[in-house]
Amino acid sequence: MRLKLKTVKKENNMEKEREIVICACHSTEHQMVISYSEDVIDGEKYPEVYLHIHLTKKPFWSRVVYGIKYIFGYQCRYGAFDEIIIDKKDVDKFKRVVEHLESL
Repeated sequence: MRLKLKTVKKENNMEKEREIVICACHSTEHQMVISYSEDVIDGEKYPEVYLHIHLTKKPFWSRVVYGIKYIFGYQCRYGAFDEIIIDKKDVDKFKRVVEHLESL
């Protein structure tokens, strides 16, 4: 399957750029999409970065049990998370995130 990312032009002609970080284990279930944007409020520009993280699918009954525990206030001491292994070739993408946020 080929993944195509489309750039979307906003009203202020700034393109919304996107980058993908895929886990070093090469599983596409472990991926993060980085979107760059700018928000203009009262004439001032504010850089924004959105990190969209793919959540892995769990079996139906596992999600039901987890949901019931959540409703009754149960929380695991370690939290609920999955992992992504950052490869050395993706470091520049994270440097770009910092540069974008510090740009204004």
